[in-house]
Amino acid sequence: MNKFLEKLVGISSKLAQNNVLNIIQSAFMLMMPVSMIGGFAALFNGISVEAYQAFITSAGIKSILSVIYQWTIGMIAIYLSFLIAYRHAQTYRYAKSDIAVGITSLVSFLIVTPYVIPEEPYAPTMLPSSWLGASGMFSAIIIAFVVGNIFKVCKKYNIAIRLPEQVPPMISAQFTAIIPAALSMILFGIVSLLFAKTSFGCFHQLIYSVISKPLGAVGSNIFGLWILQVVLYGLWFCGIHGGMTVGPIIMMLFMQLQMDNMTAYQTGAPLPHMLAGDTLTFGTGSIPLVIAALLVCKSESCKSISRFGFIPAFFGVDEPVYFGMPMIMNPIFFIPWVIGAPTLSVFGTHLLKMIGLLGYSNCTGGQNAANLPFFVGNMMNYGIAGLIWGCVFFALIVLMYIPFVKAYDKQMLEQEQQNTAE
Repeated sequence: MNKFLEKLVGISSKLAQNNVLNIIQSAFMLMMPVSMIGGFAALFNGISVEAYQAFITSAGIKSILSVIYQWTIGMIAIYLSFLIAYRHAQTYRYAKSDIAVGITSLVSFLIVTPYVIPEEPYAPTMLPSSWLGASGMFSAIIIAFVVGNIFKVCKKYNIAIRLPEQVPPMISAQFTAIIPAALSMILFGIVSLLFAKTSFGCFHQLIYSVISKPLGAVGSNIFGLWILQVVLYGLWFCGIHGGMTVGPIIMMLFMQLQMDNMTAYQTGAPLPHMLAGDTLTFGTGSIPLVIAALLVCKSESCKSISRFGFIPAFFGVDEPVYFGMPMIMNPIFFIPWVIGAPTLSVFGTHLLKMIGLLGYSNCTGGQNAANLPFFVGNMMNYGIAGLIWGCVFFALIVLMYIPFVKAYDKQMLEQEQQNTAE
């Protein structure tokens, strides 16, 4: 067991220190306000109650929600093309202007995006919105890293326009960015021209076909999702932030599927993906143990920690219980925490979908409800059925924890009695 944990710690530490994953994750974190607003807009726009739909349509609210969604989640690739390059520049510190790198990446993304040239003069140019959302997400990631590395190479070999020191730094920074920006735009201009002459039609279609679809196939595998969840909580068990390590990988695999479901939901269309990296949630980790401890614990230490940690755990802050109980590196809690809860959540959710007791997830919850009580996220993702079955799953997981909590509480009670006797 110790050798296994040492290997797991080594692998996860390397993943946690991987700059590529950290840059992608931090870019998504910067997107959180936009994605949260877009998620709630999709949620309120897609509630399938006839009277409610009639009201928001007649009042003009539906069109407002649709516009909000389109310019938030519907344009996610545009925002990511900027933010990933921006974070790349901040991480490696090779540019005097991080914003210039982000804007160059954004322009490069638009350059490879096909557009319709109007026949009439002065008519507006039309960009196909299909590549500006989830379908163009992987293209945006690739373009952002390519642009970032062009700037990085130019910095390394001093390829830049240099101005006298008397020139204000803000102006000097923009001139320094001209050569790498020009190289980036020329490169992706050539890429756009070349792919326009192929059967793919554009760079986005190539990336979507070669990368997005295979990743989507991996993501559609229930066993793959289960392994990711087990690894996530296994890392937490070792004292490593599982969300920070595995989270970017999960986002890479499932984000496009989730965006597809969210888009279909808010337009009233059938949800296309049965599995989109979603499960009925039981909270972010410690709340089932806290409830079990409040029900059965007799030792003062367990009762105190569970009372103290209840409110934070209820809102997704697990560290007081993770480190206070402790759950981390405590072999008593390994089975329910790392194996039992993810297994019930992943396979139980899938089974309910297969037999028709739970619909597909509209994915308007997820990250947007991460710090809200677990039943809020379940209701956002699956409606009333998700609320009900999520509470059932939560009760089952609490029951699963009870014998393990009792075993730990017995140890602590004996230790307290021994300390009192001394």
